Amino acid sequence: MPHPWNNILVVTAEELVPEFYSSEKSLSVICKRAEKRGYGLKRVQLGGNGRQMLIDFDSLPLDLRQAIGDPRKGKHVLVDFFKTDRETVDYYRDYKFENGEYIDEKIQDKYIANATLLKACKRLKVAREAEIIGKGYKPKAIIATLWKDATSFKPIMAKKFDMVSTLPENEARWKETYKRFTTDGYISLISKKHGNKNAAPDNQDEIMKLLNDMFGTQKQKPNFADVARQYESFLSGYLDVVNNATGELYVPDGYPKLSSTTIYNYLNTYDNRIGTIAARSGNRQVLISNTIPYHSLLHPEYAGSIISIDDRQPPFEYAKGKRMWFYNGIDLGSEAFTTWVYGKSKEGIILDFYRQMVRNYAEWGFSLPYELEAESSLNSSFTNTFLREGYMFEEVRIEANNARGKRIEAYYNPLRYKLEKKHEGWLARPFALDESNQSGGEKVPMVPYDKLANQCLRDIETWNNMPHSIHTEKTRWEVFCEKQHPNLVPTNYRGFMRHLGYKTSTSCRAGIINFQKTEWLLGDQGNIYTGNKLINLMKAVEGEKIDIYWLDANDDSVLKALVYINDTYICEALPKPRYHRAKLEQTAADFEARELMSQYATTIEAFQRKRKNELEKVTIIDNTPITLNNKFKMPGLHRAEEIMDCDVEILPEPDFDDELNGVETAVKVSLKDRF
Repeated sequence: MPHPWNNILVVTAEELVPEFYSSEKSLSVICKRAEKRGYGLKRVQLGGNGRQMLIDFDSLPLDLRQAIGDPRKGKHVLVDFFKTDRETVDYYRDYKFENGEYIDEKIQDKYIANATLLKACKRLKVAREAEIIGKGYKPKAIIATLWKDATSFKPIMAKKFDMVSTLPENEARWKETYKRFTTDGYISLISKKHGNKNAAPDNQDEIMKLLNDMFGTQKQKPNFADVARQYESFLSGYLDVVNNATGELYVPDGYPKLSSTTIYNYLNTYDNRIGTIAARSGNRQVLISNTIPYHSLLHPEYAGSIISIDDRQPPFEYAKGKRMWFYNGIDLGSEAFTTWVYGKSKEGIILDFYRQMVRNYAEWGFSLPYELEAESSLNSSFTNTFLREGYMFEEVRIEANNARGKRIEAYYNPLRYKLEKKHEGWLARPFALDESNQSGGEKVPMVPYDKLANQCLRDIETWNNMPHSIHTEKTRWEVFCEKQHPNLVPTNYRGFMRHLGYKTSTSCRAGIINFQKTEWLLGDQGNIYTGNKLINLMKAVEGEKIDIYWLDANDDSVLKALVYINDTYICEALPKPRYHRAKLEQTAADFEARELMSQYATTIEAFQRKRKNELEKVTIIDNTPITLNNKFKMPGLHRAEEIMDCDVEILPEPDFDDELNGVETAVKVSLKDRF
């Protein structure tokens, strides 16, 4: 905000940089040039030694003064009455013509601005009449004063509210427009010519579009003077302008003559310049810096809240023209680097980076960060897998070619100039703003790859042990360890293990999984299951082919192992408890391991016994035919069966009164022959 200083109005350098000038250094250069010329920016106080650089406000260009605002000017009477409202916006946003089309957005903005200004005038009229009546007078010629106020308010409205009014400045026409608006409301502002063709551009719009297209789309990037000459040749018939999309040849009829100053003033207005500069710009970062406002964000208070990641090439060569790649992650709350991987190229390095992040945080005993901010080039392919929100991180923000969007970029600069610059082989930037960071012309030696890797890791170690920018009594690493956010959620291994982990196929036998040359038991969320939970898992995995997705820790042990069957998560595989055989050597941990293993085995044994005891003996009588037909007959077999099955003569019952002892047999059998 401009403020008085020694009887003049001044602004500080901070109010001009970077909104209007790229840096304080470039602002100083412009001031020095103005001093030599005797006109232009006037610096009334140098910066440095605790002083701020001060610039005479009245020496600023007109557009800057208007953008900043002159506090010496009084407030317009309509400022307190002018305000947009939802009713006005909704009316023109939702209005449809008979053909079903909506109003063009540019025309909508014009209507909204005009209606808002007229409604402000109506409020001012009511207030003004009440004031006059309160003083005992009769209101007269109120409409004429409203016209004057509305006309003088237009430039203030454009600057303060960024809304451009196209209400007529002629008094009679303005009063007519105001009267129709008072009577008919919003519809009175809609042009009749829009009835058949929605938002058909008038001749002025056509002129503006032609000039913008000529200035913004030609490959040779003409300047304002070039466009003015081309436009004049176009009107004279010496130059043809063709619309590449439609093949239409623009006809000069209806286009008026324009001076080069008029063309310059038009093309240099904000609403035209912002589009043409974007079309002509070859450097997106510079474009964003010059045209897009940046957010001012508070520094995170806790570690673990957000991690910012990006790749970089340390300024050293390990071979002619070759520099190694690093991919780093910095915790923004603590400013400590928490993840780092490196290689000779960045192909495949991104998956190693996320695996290493999991290893590091697990080793330190912390949950993964809540939020991730990352660049798009290496991460966009994972936005539909483990980088979906709620999987590996609760919040994910992928920035496409936007250096401002990744806070880690700001930390790479001090890493480069405060630590890496001290090492032999450091590569200076030939066009660095600071002369001390520019190349001195001497030959720079190459650094062996392994030495360079260790050197870069040492720099990260040094960085983490340096003082925190806010908690200066603590190192960055101490802040990371001591100020983890209390509401961090546990690491969601299931959200990313199938995408980052390694896959091994195996099976489960007797409740034991053989994996990585060791034995594992069934459980979940870090606990070995017993009881009904274990039995339910056994029903799913016992004897089945299973897939284990696992990740190794920094010490090469298995950090986490998850069991899947046909892409369906089943449970977690946990190391089988082991304890000393010799009782003399057993500790409390051995007793716990033995007890847990006993419960695990007892659960399965009890289930086996239960299922056995539920069995009841049965006898099976099977009458199911075993032949298809009986066409084949064994010779002689069925004749004997027929004889056996024929009718037998039945003899009469003997008379028991007859003496049977007198019957003699023809054959006498001795006792010896009987046996």
